[in-house]
Amino acid sequence: MKKIMKNAVCSVMVLTLAVSMTACGKTQSSGVTKVKVGTGNAMPPYCSLDDKGEPVGYDVAVLKEIDKRLDKYEFDIQAMDFNTLIVSIDSGALDVLSHQLVKSDARKEKYLFPEQYYCLSPMSLCVKKDSGIKTLNDMAGKSINQSPTSYEYSMLMAYNESHPGKELKINAVSDLSTADGFKQVANGQVDASLTYQSTYDSVQKELKLDNLSLTDVVMVEDTYIMCAKGKDDLNTAIDGALKDMVKDGTLSKIASEYLGQDVFSKYSDMVSTTVK
Repeated sequence: MKKIMKNAVCSVMVLTLAVSMTACGKTQSSGVTKVKVGTGNAMPPYCSLDDKGEPVGYDVAVLKEIDKRLDKYEFDIQAMDFNTLIVSIDSGALDVLSHQLVKSDARKEKYLFPEQYYCLSPMSLCVKKDSGIKTLNDMAGKSINQSPTSYEYSMLMAYNESHPGKELKINAVSDLSTADGFKQVANGQVDASLTYQSTYDSVQKELKLDNLSLTDVVMVEDTYIMCAKGKDDLNTAIDGALKDMVKDGTLSKIASEYLGQDVFSKYSDMVSTTVK
């Protein structure tokens, strides 16, 4: 009798385990690789924490969708500050990093990037209201400040190379805050400052410089998920998932939900102005 009961209990335990494994979908025993993924905790609407301390935002939604599509991988998404993210991927504590990163030459030497970008960040010019500047074409011969180590500096240099005779005068500056940059535009020291709508709004809220305005979008940054060196198969898998998400419109839907606009249909034709 005891033997029968023991066998019955074992059978129930095995059945329960099997059901549990099936419900989870991805398990270590089924050959699924756990992937440690890091994202930010203080950059809404891209990556931040909700009132329960859980990571939320555009980047998080994209990562979760990629995770659904990759049967061989299971993402463990962790939110932390940006400096910790970089230290963690360099030390091997993270396999993947998502924080609206651009594919700069310096980063390409240290990390892997999918071919497909996962977001587009439109940029405009902060200018004086009476400057007459509306587009980059209007900036021919005019000045703009930019850090020489920034990706935006490379973007502007690439623009100059592709527009001979209409080059911008790019002043290489370091340690210049966005607020100080806007002040220089306001007092005429420089003609324009390249910035994001959200950055312009937040800085102007404090400065209240009434002689400044923001142009329409003049340039677009393509941003990428970043993988640690040696994660070639994972990087390829993420690239494939992102390409499928572009084709089936999933990225556009996520962008519309979290960013308030479909940046892919609206700005994809402007990506050619960025550095390749």
